[in-house]
Amino acid sequence: MATLYIVGTPIGNLEDISMRALRILGEVDFILCEDTRVTRTLLEHYQIKTPTISYHQHSGESKEAEIINLLAGGKNLALVSDAGTPGISDPGGKLIQAALEKLGGETGANGYSPVKIESVPGPSAVTAALSISGIPTDKFVFLGFPPHKKGRQTFLKKIVASEWPVVVYESKHRILKLLNELRELTDKTANDEIKNYLPTCLPDRQAGQAGELRITNKKQNQSNPLTSVVVCRELSKMHETVYRGSLESIMEKIQSDKNDQKGEFVVIVGK
Repeated sequence: MATLYIVGTPIGNLEDISMRALRILGEVDFILCEDTRVTRTLLEHYQIKTPTISYHQHSGESKEAEIINLLAGGKNLALVSDAGTPGISDPGGKLIQAALEKLGGETGANGYSPVKIESVPGPSAVTAALSISGIPTDKFVFLGFPPHKKGRQTFLKKIVASEWPVVVYESKHRILKLLNELRELTDKTANDEIKNYLPTCLPDRQAGQAGELRITNKKQNQSNPLTSVVVCRELSKMHETVYRGSLESIMEKIQSDKNDQKGEFVVIVGK
């Protein structure tokens, strides 16, 4: 039975990899890489000579068929992404699904599956960011990367409306745009709430102030629905930075230094 190992690799610091992962990467027949140049840096650091095969979001059906044929022929493969755990916001899940569907799923013709899918756990930017956020994380929602255009506003509204903390990824090119859009949306939400509650205001004639209106609804103190925001940049790398506070203050910090606008970002919107 061939095995497809899903191997977690460092999100920055090359020391963040398990002994098991290093052993598997050295034992398999081929390593499937999101970018062979990125993975080669890791392999050379640990003197691993296993040949690599490129597999990424733009790989076509012919590449997928090549990989399935290797598994069908009994070759053991390891799937890695550029950073973190494969299958999280990358095409790893698609390959796993194809392997299970085309190689018989859980049981093949002889009563067993010709391929075994095995996890070799490792780092993930989602859990790394949540672990240092200071936000209650017994429940959370992960939404990946925001759409660039179509569906973006709907995506943002889901973040604001979520009952639980929301985690998203964002690139250096759009981090300020995302934070500003969230700020504008939450400001609008707060203003709409005030307008909706105004009809519940009752005249307050106490202290001789006839005609003065006072909001008596129990939600009168409700303000911005985002109670806390944490933005993590370059996690586990030399220039790791964690921003906490309001959207406005975080935007100011990032805007104040061009270097703070570089790298990969994880945004946690608390409730």
